[in-house]
Amino acid sequence: MSSDRPSGAPSSEPEPAGPPAGAQVHRPGNADNELGLATLVQARGSELLDALERHLPSSRDHADGTAAYAFAAAVELELERDQAEAVREAARLHEVGNVYLPPAVLAKPPGELTPEDRKLLDSRFASGAELARGAGIPDRVCEWIGAIPERFDGSGPAGLAAERIPIESRVVRVACACDTALAAPAPAPGDVSSDERREMAIHALRAAAGSELDPRVTAALTAMLERAAAMQR
Repeated sequence: MSSDRPSGAPSSEPEPAGPPAGAQVHRPGNADNELGLATLVQARGSELLDALERHLPSSRDHADGTAAYAFAAAVELELERDQAEAVREAARLHEVGNVYLPPAVLAKPPGELTPEDRKLLDSRFASGAELARGAGIPDRVCEWIGAIPERFDGSGPAGLAAERIPIESRVVRVACACDTALAAPAPAPGDVSSDERREMAIHALRAAAGSELDPRVTAALTAMLERAAAMQR
């Protein structure tokens, strides 16, 4: 991952969303009302992240990277501190639905995905939202997770567009794209400097703004990346 970051076998079809093996189903209690939303999500989601890491080793690296970028973008957008922290924890859980997908599908480059593979990938966020709900994550955070695959131009699974997509979901989607771009293999053999990798990531994010990604969120996160680069020079 980049130094830019701010400070049972699955079937080929998704199973009905339920807790992973060994995870407990939590029921809200009085103590939950005393916890902040971010703290509650973090506590309830830890077993889901453990299950995902067992299914897909190193998945936590991407989860943590996405969480860091989501928090940075939320702060850049001047969201309330509690909301920004809740977005960070939702981002950490954004791919828990991958526990239902075969690792071979998850490892495929985008150009090699079949229509069936893409259908599976589209389903993982709805499955992840149901897993989170079963673990006791509040409904509004589960809704954020479920809406992550929606595209800004309205061509996503449910056809939601622009402001109809929760801002929290839009932030997580941009953060996920950012962490993925920064971790992507170099397009040609040879070493790629951190500055070059950062520039490629910024270019990729800006190219997707307005279609896949929210332009305002994209601008906020790329501005943060450029400031971080300037501070390192």
